[in-house]
Amino acid sequence: MSPQIESIKNLFSELFAKLMAFCLEEDFLQDLGESLEVFYNLQEGEEYEFEPTEEFLFLSWFMLDDCDAEGNSLIDEFVRIYTDELSLQEMQVCQALKETNLTLLQIKGAVPGVSMHLKDVFLGEEFDVTESVGSEGVAENSLLFTRVLRLGEVRFLVGAGIFLDPSVMEPLTQFVTDQFKQDCEDGHHMSFKEFLKNNGELINWWIRAYEKGELFEDGPEDGDPTPKQPEGDNPGGGDNKPLVTC
Repeated sequence: MSPQIESIKNLFSELFAKLMAFCLEEDFLQDLGESLEVFYNLQEGEEYEFEPTEEFLFLSWFMLDDCDAEGNSLIDEFVRIYTDELSLQEMQVCQALKETNLTLLQIKGAVPGVSMHLKDVFLGEEFDVTESVGSEGVAENSLLFTRVLRLGEVRFLVGAGIFLDPSVMEPLTQFVTDQFKQDCEDGHHMSFKEFLKNNGELINWWIRAYEKGELFEDGPEDGDPTPKQPEGDNPGGGDNKPLVTC
């Protein structure tokens, strides 16, 4: 890794730690609890054990994607409060983070401890990411649910990721695509990238329902199970592995 990339990565890691601490402040705890229910599609009365150090995927979504009616996210509030303390480079990273979205990536290759070659299964784009932790021991063609930060020509994985078996790609992508089509039919015209920015939690809904065995009309042991959509108030087995050391 070049000294320049190492410097950018260190700056990003330090800033990311500040952002995670910010969204755990007491002023935002009520919003955090409500957002947790949405991200994990929790049903009434369902309990969930929240461990902040294991929730970088959710906390990144809470910070970057969970916007109010005016389209403002928690990172906008962070920048507003600390604008006089942030360097120009930190401000640029905050803006780049705001433009990221959750997506599903297929691992096309990896250099352990150095990088991964990925393909966005929704947008079709292929690229390399600088990644030391997540690139260790990953199987080619496996899937990764996470977000990617682009700074110039360099890309990093953000927060945490859930690794998935390649066999889930077709039903998972079909579920998300069907939700996108439904949104378009309902008059919400947007690009697929914008849809993922506004509805990235749908991928997590499907993954969680899959892990809980809720995606079949009949039990898998019945021979020919029929997949069904996760239930929730809004339309729409992995390993939650930290990808950024803070």
